[in-house]
Amino acid sequence: MADENKKDFFEETNEVDENDVDIITLHNIEKDVDEDFYHLATFDCEGKWYVGLLPTKPEKGEEDAVYIFRIEEGKNENMIVSIDDEAEMEKAFAEFTKFMEENTPDEDK
Repeated sequence: MADENKKDFFEETNEVDENDVDIITLHNIEKDVDEDFYHLATFDCEGKWYVGLLPTKPEKGEEDAVYIFRIEEGKNENMIVSIDDEAEMEKAFAEFTKFMEENTPDEDK
């Protein structure tokens, strides 16, 4: 379901100008490595804040993979946390899709 929508937004992601986007580095605990992501959007969904990220170096077969994380307030700074609840992820992805549709220039015009 989510994969069908991703290609509409990110067919040209390999042409991203790294000077025009923010890069966010997250530590992958499972692999014990830092990974860089293009920051695509920060958006609100039902009173919570989320961020949409695209890997700068996607794994083979995941070139269009978009990661959605929830932003939570920490004591000294905000934290980006994974979303374990499937219903929350579906709502957040739907809001991300809507946000991108409303905020991505339509090149056909």
